Amino acid sequence: MSGESGHVRADLDVIKEMGTGLGKVKKAFEGLDKLGGKYSDDFGNGDLAEKFEDFADNWEISREKLTGEIEVLAGIAKTAAKAYEDIDHQLAEAIRSASDSKSAKKGK
Repeated sequence: MSGESGHVRADLDVIKEMGTGLGKVKKAFEGLDKLGGKYSDDFGNGDLAEKFEDFADNWEISREKLTGEIEVLAGIAKTAAKAYEDIDHQLAEAIRSASDSKSAKKGK
């Protein structure tokens, strides 16, 4: 967004792409395998395996929170793009109507 003499411009394509991209990130996070219990035997050391399980549990909790936050941000981006588009269409229609009114008055 940039402002010129008090006007705000938003790049709708970038906002839409952000919403779509965040949706893809969310899907990727949801598709990740759970780490817990998968590699315990590979560590060979009980303490190391236990630490990894703690990490895996914490990662799962954090990933779920992050996935929820990404979903919210994707929704905000998509809603913002739609709102900007609607406003743009309404403004264009108002300008057309005003122009048509002026043309009709001149024609009388």
